[in-house]
Amino acid sequence: MGHKILSEIDIPLLDQAIAQRGYALVLGKPCAAPDREVAAILRAWGPGIRIRSTHVPEIAVASCHAWLTAALDAGAADAVSHPVDPYELAARVDVRVRSHMPGDTRIGELRIDRVHRIVERAGLPIPLLPREFALLLYLAERRGEFVSRRELLEQVWGLRFDPGTNVVAVHVSKLRARIDRGFASPMIRSAKGLGYRLDAV
Repeated sequence: MGHKILSEIDIPLLDQAIAQRGYALVLGKPCAAPDREVAAILRAWGPGIRIRSTHVPEIAVASCHAWLTAALDAGAADAVSHPVDPYELAARVDVRVRSHMPGDTRIGELRIDRVHRIVERAGLPIPLLPREFALLLYLAERRGEFVSRRELLEQVWGLRFDPGTNVVAVHVSKLRARIDRGFASPMIRSAKGLGYRLDAV
């Protein structure tokens, strides 16, 4: 990718974890208007600090777990407590960078046009209902990772409680039928106890 990740905090091994995902880690304070090569900013966050509105996603790194909600409410694209596993943080940064990048999201033969809400697989159009599109986009942003039913309820349906229905399973089944039917290899996989995952074929 060739982009830089600007960090206010020196986190051991983060430079290696970031490099494995194709970015370069740069330590320093962000300016008011980050240069075009900066893809994300890791902010040292505490009460009273505000997240700036820029084209670059800012991830809050808080020294107290209790501050994470406040950081997200303040506008952070994501928030983690420190100390943090550098490889987990690198993965979170990668997801936020990809989700903020303009243009299409491509995963193998799947193309998702975020702006026009068009989905194609191997050049064939796949019509999706709005909830199906949101579900696919969320799985795409976490490609290769299992996403739990609970996380999908919170992030796609906006539910902070379990409604006790199979709404997630039903929607994933419908999405799987649309994305995978007629193709030799499935892209949407599930594992009991882990959730659902979108893979490139």
